[in-house]
Amino acid sequence: MAWEKLTPLVRDRYSPEDLDVLEDVLREAGLFDFPLLANGLHGAVSGGGEVGSVTGYCHTWVRDAVHVAEVRWRLGEVEGVGQTATSLLKWFVLQAPRFEVHIAGTADQSDPMSRPHVRFKGESLEESDEWWPHAQNDALGYGLWFLCRSALSGLHLPDIEGVDALGRFPRYFQSIAYWDDIDSGHWEETPKRNASSIGAVIAGLRAMRGLLRSDVFEAGRDRLASVGVDEGLLVDLVARGQKALQQILPFESVNSDRPHLDRHADGALLFLIHPLWIVDPRMTGRIVDLVRKRLLGPHGIRRYEGDSYWCADYLRLFDEKTRTSGFQGDLSQRDAALKPGTEAQWSLFDPLLSVIFGRRYQATRGEADLVGQTHHFHRALSFLTGEDHVLGPGRMPEAWYLPDSSEPDHWQPNDNVPLLWAQAQLVDAFLSMRASVGETEAEA
Repeated sequence: MAWEKLTPLVRDRYSPEDLDVLEDVLREAGLFDFPLLANGLHGAVSGGGEVGSVTGYCHTWVRDAVHVAEVRWRLGEVEGVGQTATSLLKWFVLQAPRFEVHIAGTADQSDPMSRPHVRFKGESLEESDEWWPHAQNDALGYGLWFLCRSALSGLHLPDIEGVDALGRFPRYFQSIAYWDDIDSGHWEETPKRNASSIGAVIAGLRAMRGLLRSDVFEAGRDRLASVGVDEGLLVDLVARGQKALQQILPFESVNSDRPHLDRHADGALLFLIHPLWIVDPRMTGRIVDLVRKRLLGPHGIRRYEGDSYWCADYLRLFDEKTRTSGFQGDLSQRDAALKPGTEAQWSLFDPLLSVIFGRRYQATRGEADLVGQTHHFHRALSFLTGEDHVLGPGRMPEAWYLPDSSEPDHWQPNDNVPLLWAQAQLVDAFLSMRASVGETEAEA
């Protein structure tokens, strides 16, 4: 446990009182606080300062914004989440020209800068001039999923421009044939056909179908029907995506024409289980087993085998801007620097696994699931920075890495601290632990 203050608070089995004490410590460290811009959006790293401006972590990512907003929603921050949704929808209104050229079939689909931008200047809602691999269908799927669900819940009410913006999503997904499209996915890297991207789009389309069925969206439903967006289109698009997933899962990528891009275990697949919940229990078990068997490490979970981002010696090998620049889409230089077994171990996935085991426990009361939930919760707590960190204790880093490959036991947090997405996952795991302990107490 890097943060020694937590060591005496860890329990093999928690009581509500135990969690009360732990929550006080976590809240005092600011882990339940998510610093936002005035419009409800946020940068990827809180307090990134000059480092954030150089690396781009001061930008807003659609994917991160949705994941953080979902946890804030579970914390009861309804008004603030509504503001986030309003600003995110406004961003997609501004991206209308990029959607439309692809819908019309007049854009170069292979040019990621022509795609709707999923990383931008959050405070001003302006595009960044920096090249970026914006072909990320998962981010657009998350955006649609969150915006439709928040509208259905009354957190925000789309105006005419907002309705039109929502209507562009399924038409765009249809035009690019998302079920067969190659995109850069969750990790914004070499384009390929990704199950995690297809699944996120399916979740978004399902959420839109629910919104279309709602009485609160009657006017919007009529407007979208006039441009061909109706339940029939959504059902057809979902079916195409589900057929693709049946061909790929439990793997992330199976590329018959480019087998060198095949990838089996990938942490991004866990998001199809939580928060999207679009795979059945049997497939959930296969994905979880695959990730734990192939990617689990002592300091976190690798995104995938062969991941060179923040590999050993990363700071020495790449300058401040290069290491988070996207490498202009060519990762060959970065991949060549990877020493086997030195992939960075990320903080995102253990809290995610804890929630997944927790949901299973709450449904089945299986003791093994409670043990799994507690195990991964404790691992997640162990990733928090200690007293010796420059930002102090209780900060959730993006990942732990080896700064010097000649010292294979000396892992430390990378520069991206605290990553709000990872912090949100930890809070989510705590809330899930609360729910499981409550279930156990009720049984007793």
